[in-house]
Amino acid sequence: MSFLSGFWLATMVVVTLLYWVLPARFRFLFLTGASALFLGYVDWLSLVTLSVMTIATILFTRSSSVSGTRAVAAIAVIAAFFLGFKIISGPLDFLNAGDVLIPLGIGYYTLRCIHFVLERYKGQIGRFEPQNVLSYLFFVPTLFIGPIHRYPEFARDLRRNRWDSDTFLEGIERIIFGYIKIALLGNFLTVLFQDAGTTFFATRSASVVVYIEMVAIGLNLYFQFSGHSDIAIGFARLLGFRVMENFSWPYLKQNIGAFWRSWHISLTSWSREYVFAGVVAITRSPFLGTLCSLIAIGFWHEVSLRYLLWGLYHGLAIVAWQRFQTVKQRLPEIRSLALRRLYAGLCVVLTVHFVWLGFLLVRQDGPLEMWQTLRTLLTGS
Repeated sequence: MSFLSGFWLATMVVVTLLYWVLPARFRFLFLTGASALFLGYVDWLSLVTLSVMTIATILFTRSSSVSGTRAVAAIAVIAAFFLGFKIISGPLDFLNAGDVLIPLGIGYYTLRCIHFVLERYKGQIGRFEPQNVLSYLFFVPTLFIGPIHRYPEFARDLRRNRWDSDTFLEGIERIIFGYIKIALLGNFLTVLFQDAGTTFFATRSASVVVYIEMVAIGLNLYFQFSGHSDIAIGFARLLGFRVMENFSWPYLKQNIGAFWRSWHISLTSWSREYVFAGVVAITRSPFLGTLCSLIAIGFWHEVSLRYLLWGLYHGLAIVAWQRFQTVKQRLPEIRSLALRRLYAGLCVVLTVHFVWLGFLLVRQDGPLEMWQTLRTLLTGS
């Protein structure tokens, strides 16, 4: 589902208008119905899948307290649908999303369902009304591309929901920023940069051509994902809801740990809360927790060897950076302000190139293709 389509723009306008025109007691019922109708029209398989996941989530968590057995059963049902479709769908191109072989948004509402189940199991979410969970899981602004917002914050906004002109204007502003990122910066300027650079260096340097491709992929991924997140966040604010931020200038961070705290924040924070914390609680090993957390993020994108390697690539980098911090404390302090700024700038450059290299390699079909791409980048052969 492209947010650039006229159909999506018309959906935002019509849903927002009718939402605020209707009496308050009918708004959430309307929003849930509009989301289901829209999802069914775009891809009926997505509607069926989300409906089954929602029913499982509600049924397994309806009792006053959720046992471990119930939580595991609910997660098993949800995960089975997710993994089944991921495996069946095969490799996907995330710069050109919209393949209906896999239900639209399945990765996002899978994690929202699991979040709700686990928080009910831990007792962080009390007794609930089924219609509130329906409103949460069928919240149209975040259905397809996130963010993976949390239920407690959504329930709070649900109780306090009212018209606020400042929030509404913020929403319009975020939507405009989102469209600028996607259409102008991503689809036009980044593509223009890659085409022009590739054409100029095609017969001059294979290394530079691959480097330009790497930079273009990194920039385009950021503009596309953050732009779509801006539109989703803006749409939610048009309806009076504040969902969590998803990006915080990730390409300006000085280390890989800071990058992962500012890139796809709703996903990485979910992985820290439920994968990293769970593995560490069982094994007492932050090292293993970090690796499992990044591997889970990789498999969330695609169940394949290349994303396993990509998860290990980032997981090992974070572990190495964490270990370096103990060594860094024994190194002499840089006293010169100019040298500190130079060091900080160098850290930013190295971090962003490490990230971009990972994006370039994971787009290859397998380890052999990854090696050949890396070899061409470094040697030109």
